[in-house]
Amino acid sequence: MAPTAALRHVSLEVSDVARTTWFYDRFFGELGFRRFVQDTGYVAYTDGDLTVWLIHERSPRVKRRAPTGEEEVIAEHLAFHVESAERVQAVEDRLAKSELYPIFRTEEHPEFAPGYVSATWVDPDDIVLEVYTVPKRGKKKKRGSKGASKKAKRRPA
Repeated sequence: MAPTAALRHVSLEVSDVARTTWFYDRFFGELGFRRFVQDTGYVAYTDGDLTVWLIHERSPRVKRRAPTGEEEVIAEHLAFHVESAERVQAVEDRLAKSELYPIFRTEEHPEFAPGYVSATWVDPDDIVLEVYTVPKRGKKKKRGSKGASKKAKRRPA
């Protein structure tokens, strides 16, 4: 199988870097990102793997509106995977303490996948940000492997 590609950076157009920084310091801070560079025309955050550049555009090319929930596709939608439904809820709760409230609160979405749970925010420019989880599908254990149960390894008396 060929190696897979990995997304390492993304750049998004924003209307006001100061307002954007206030929002993303809180949002990304909760997800383990840190701001590593800022100037009057841009700010960037990284978690060591993914870098998000937010760049002020003087002549905006994109006109956004917040989603209603009726859309089939949402452009500029970033989804951040976390380890559990409890973590999704914890992110929502902690961000609410910073006055960042989701437009769609934490809830399960079985129409996407069994166990899919998410909450969704929009930034000051209506860029959609989702925090979600979906359980990993279990792998079958092989007999005699390290993952085998103690009962399977027990010797007869």
